[in-house]
Amino acid sequence: MAQEIKHDGHRDRMRERILKSGLASLQDHEILEYLLFAFIPRKNTNDIAHTLISKFGTFAGVLNADVTALLEVDGMTKNAAVFLASLPDVFRVYLKNVDDQKLNLSGRGVIRKYLGAELYGRQVEQVVAVALDAKDQFIAQESIAYGDGASVTVSVRDIVNFAIKHKAVNVVIAHNHPSGTVAPSQADIDLTADAYATLEAIGVTLEDHYIFSGSDYFSFEESGRLAKIADVKRNINKTFKEGIIIYE
Repeated sequence: MAQEIKHDGHRDRMRERILKSGLASLQDHEILEYLLFAFIPRKNTNDIAHTLISKFGTFAGVLNADVTALLEVDGMTKNAAVFLASLPDVFRVYLKNVDDQKLNLSGRGVIRKYLGAELYGRQVEQVVAVALDAKDQFIAQESIAYGDGASVTVSVRDIVNFAIKHKAVNVVIAHNHPSGTVAPSQADIDLTADAYATLEAIGVTLEDHYIFSGSDYFSFEESGRLAKIADVKRNINKTFKEGIIIYE
């Protein structure tokens, strides 16, 4: 009984510490310890928190682990594992809903931050598309493709169907590279070129294609690659038109 009283007193002191100084005053393992209080009421969650970080490397690694892997840690309960594994999605929803007004995603920094928050921490590749009106006001967002952990396959038709479905004037696409590099692959370059040309044919502008990995990103627009794609498209159109005139 004395041990339980000491245990409860420790939890009370930690709650007071958070009320006084905030979570920022805690170390990573202490934050985990606190998060587990409600789901593991009768065990020393400090020991469990230390074991979790030792197993998964970092606080973020713990939250990115799946339920099965979390349950391999001695002392974890299913409710606790489900809660920790769900937190990255909770954070993403929070970031997207901080401002519940109609989103104006004009400007590089705004759309990049929005999509970066959507894809941050995901462990499998995912392709996200955002539909915008003529003033870059948000219309809709969808995840149009999911990968198998190492790669993802998306067709231009998926992007075009998304644009038509939401009556988009402008479209931005983004995907993540869990491998850690944001350098575009040849498949990424080809997809961007094909999507740009096909969307342009139906009167829709592909404004950018972002690749994210952690806090790093690559932008086809900012890097100048999108402009090069547009130039190639214009040159092809010019050559085609000139060929018709000569033929006539």
